[in-house]
Amino acid sequence: MDNFLEEKILHLYQEPAIGATYSNTYGEENIQSLVATYRSLDEQSMSEMMARITQFSQSADLATCFISVGVLHALGQDAAVQEAYQWAKMQEDSGQIISHFDIGKSVADYFTSR
Repeated sequence: MDNFLEEKILHLYQEPAIGATYSNTYGEENIQSLVATYRSLDEQSMSEMMARITQFSQSADLATCFISVGVLHALGQDAAVQEAYQWAKMQEDSGQIISHFDIGKSVADYFTSR
């Protein structure tokens, strides 16, 4: 993945901070921005971004993984979403992770269209 795209993706996960504003209480803006960025890329870059988002969907960072699941859901990547849920079931705090995944999917349903 080229450095510019990787930095842009990482920035979209971090800015704006989740919960920092009323309009980004649950990462709405992060999910929307990541989906819009993905849809604007060429095929090669889409593939690279999808690989990164899929990797992040199984992250130890709760915010990163639930945003990733929301993005994957919005982009119709059902197999990757199911893999993330399977991963979550094996984690110590699986209930909390799965609950956040459900929030990410709901946010994606409300704020993005497939």
